[in-house]
Amino acid sequence: MRYFKYVLICLIIFSYFSKSAAQDTSQVAIESTIKVYTEIGSKQVPLNRNLKFTVRVEWMGDLSHYKISELENPVINNFDIYSTSSADRRMSEGGVAKASKIYEFILRPKNLGMGYIESVVVKYIDTQTGEGQSLVTNRLDVEIIESIPEPKSNAWMVTLLLSILAVLLIFSIVGIWLWKRKKKKREESEIVEVVSIEQEFLTMLYESIALNSPDLNIKENFGLLSKILRKYLTRKYQIAAMELTSDQLITSLKQIQLDEQVINNIEEILHVSDLAKFAGSEGDINDLDRIYTLIEAIFEKNLAEDNLEEQKDSGNA
Repeated sequence: MRYFKYVLICLIIFSYFSKSAAQDTSQVAIESTIKVYTEIGSKQVPLNRNLKFTVRVEWMGDLSHYKISELENPVINNFDIYSTSSADRRMSEGGVAKASKIYEFILRPKNLGMGYIESVVVKYIDTQTGEGQSLVTNRLDVEIIESIPEPKSNAWMVTLLLSILAVLLIFSIVGIWLWKRKKKKREESEIVEVVSIEQEFLTMLYESIALNSPDLNIKENFGLLSKILRKYLTRKYQIAAMELTSDQLITSLKQIQLDEQVINNIEEILHVSDLAKFAGSEGDINDLDRIYTLIEAIFEKNLAEDNLEEQKDSGNA
């Protein structure tokens, strides 16, 4: 009976240890299918450089096999976290799908000496079994050394280039300004002053006939005055004044509804000029002076009216 009790106790103890051993194997199997790695760029980092710290969780199989909990920022000493990022990756290894979750931390040294990155706890859930587990990384130490010289700056080259561009810009602006100024002067010199018809014929009148000249040919100047007037009427009113008789010309002027006083003066000029042309005598200087004054008055009257019209148009614009 005593022997039987011993056997029973041994069986119970063996059963208990067998179960425990089975549980430990399962735990190892789970942990062996998902692994966590940590990496640092170097065991030494200059004070004026950043350090990249990477946590990589890997497993064989589909990415959805495990759900990784959000990784908290690592506890660090003598560093500041400058930036963080994370990414999922899928790859193949020996024909077997492999997935990974990568976390990157950019660390900035604070002071010379040692810096430490404490253990990071990665928590995950097996989406097939619903079991949750965690993995823990090792503590890392990094030596923070003296700052290293910065790469030679090309700022002086940039400054020189900008200075050259500024000088070229100034020369271009000055050159364009001088060119425009020269062009403007050239255009102004090429501008031909526009002279009105009245001003043109007033000049012709003054240059053609000098009433005070001792060599004045009165009869000939009557014809010249008549010719100047007819040329003016041809240009001014687009009528064939040079070919028309005096009566025909007066009729044409009445048809274009010219001012009655102007028509009367023109009729007088033509009548007196015709009489002087066919008369046997030299002619009367007083009549010539009268005709000259009437033609001058017609030109000046029309010139004043045209100037007034231009001023009105300028005011309306």
